[in-house]
Amino acid sequence: MTAPGARDLAELLRATGRTRIDRAGLWRAFTEALPSAQGSVDARRMLAEAVAELEAEGVLVPSKATDDGTPPLPRSVRLTRPAAAPARPRAVEPWHPEMRGADGLRSPSEVVRQVNRWLFAGGTGAEVVPLRERALEITGDEKAFDAGLPAPLTLAILRAARVALPLHREPVGDGPVLLVVENADTVHSLTRALRAEPGPVGAVAWGAGNAFTSSVLSLVDGPPAAIRYFGDLDAAGLRIPARASALAVADGLPPVRPATGLYRELLEHGRPAPAPTADHSDVDWLDPGLRGPVRELFAAGHRLAQEAVGRRVLAADRGWRAGLDPA
Repeated sequence: MTAPGARDLAELLRATGRTRIDRAGLWRAFTEALPSAQGSVDARRMLAEAVAELEAEGVLVPSKATDDGTPPLPRSVRLTRPAAAPARPRAVEPWHPEMRGADGLRSPSEVVRQVNRWLFAGGTGAEVVPLRERALEITGDEKAFDAGLPAPLTLAILRAARVALPLHREPVGDGPVLLVVENADTVHSLTRALRAEPGPVGAVAWGAGNAFTSSVLSLVDGPPAAIRYFGDLDAAGLRIPARASALAVADGLPPVRPATGLYRELLEHGRPAPAPTADHSDVDWLDPGLRGPVRELFAAGHRLAQEAVGRRVLAADRGWRAGLDPA
């Protein structure tokens, strides 16, 4: 099997003792089979590929009914082999000395085993390369480590380094806060509004959509005291800062927190547009007072584009400045 996690997923599904498994159970088994997928922006794609491969192998049959995500996932799967049949025991693999931490894992993932085999095959002599290059070399999936390194893997074991894209910043004042904005037009409008009265904001940065989940790490060389973020109110618009915040904290940077006043203005002035049913899991990244309205927005199948908070809204009152302080 070539899809990351597919083999372990099949074994975990069989181990449930059931013949039909709903989507929630499918997700639980997949994140256990491939811990590096948990929280990854590509987790849905990776699960869809694993399901497709297991279907082709005759292991399972996905339901015709699917959800509205991209790519769509079945609402359930039916195992075609006896659910109670015991999984074939794995051959015991010795752990490389650098993988001592794997001894304590109850069920090491296939990615961990792949790294172990790579080390035995001469990986200890490899030169340091960008992490995605190493991920592709070892696993066949360049994004295998985007969501983080599963225990006991480290960058040192992988002989790899995270490559951080540069983050474009426009200085507006001397304050300690960096305001990151998802889209370029809103960067322009906010830069113009803040130059006249920057308050605690020292610079406005262009997050460039999903690129921010990498470029946030470029701040390590000169970290700001606080990072605030403003983006679209849709699934991707919340997933990006939530993932970026986790990476930032792991590298010793301050967390990425929402620019609350700007999001309030977006909820007030935004024009709801149709959107696929959104995953609500990243709504918790927002401040508590915003979570209820945003969940209602998503439940109604809508999204809001941040461009609704344009120059006229920014000039009308000062409420959008709430949440930009460094505290």
